[in-house]
Amino acid sequence: MDAEYGEVEMSGRVAGKTFHNFRLLDSVEDADNADFRHGEITVPADFLSSYSDAKGIHIRIPYTPDNRLLTVRIAMESGSGGVEYVRCAATGKCWFPVMQEYDDGTRQAVTLPSLYALNEDGLYNLLIREDCLVVYSGEETDFGIGASKMQNGTFLLKAVAGNLYQHPTTGVGLIDFLHSNMENNGLAAKLQAEFGADKVVIKNAYIDSATGELLLETEEKEDNHG
Repeated sequence: MDAEYGEVEMSGRVAGKTFHNFRLLDSVEDADNADFRHGEITVPADFLSSYSDAKGIHIRIPYTPDNRLLTVRIAMESGSGGVEYVRCAATGKCWFPVMQEYDDGTRQAVTLPSLYALNEDGLYNLLIREDCLVVYSGEETDFGIGASKMQNGTFLLKAVAGNLYQHPTTGVGLIDFLHSNMENNGLAAKLQAEFGADKVVIKNAYIDSATGELLLETEEKEDNHG
């Protein structure tokens, strides 16, 4: 979490996802190339037997400034070099319009530039429906996980006793000490008490004369319990 603005920092997870090859076709014979831009996804021969909405079809599409509506076919390559296309249940044809689905259940056809709003890195996940392919971001948004000692210390300094419902006595309340005599205001004892309760030892603390920022050198206590 960003301590200054209170915003949660998120990360996108793509580890473990299989990304299939995707290519844009220049034109397709006997097709509407004026209103539609056609693309092709290449998948293994056993694709239909292994497909599920839980996995979807992950692809990468680079940003392309083409405002034609996107339609895609799924090509299953056999080991002998032959190709078979997945058929759209509603039309019996191999071309699937790509649609974005909204919370109210409505859908809207997408263009290549509009995909950027879903994922700026060009990572997408397609789910097969009876009459279309529904597109989502290819990343699963989750909390960023990392070392939290510095973040915890920042929030301990900012927190004022009484502000945290579950821990009403926790917090250094640094703002209360800013305009007082640093040598006699009890800040050092307060720091040691609050950080000690969080199993962190303050090894050194000083004020940056240029910024007025309180800087701490800390070390986490070792847990001797197995």
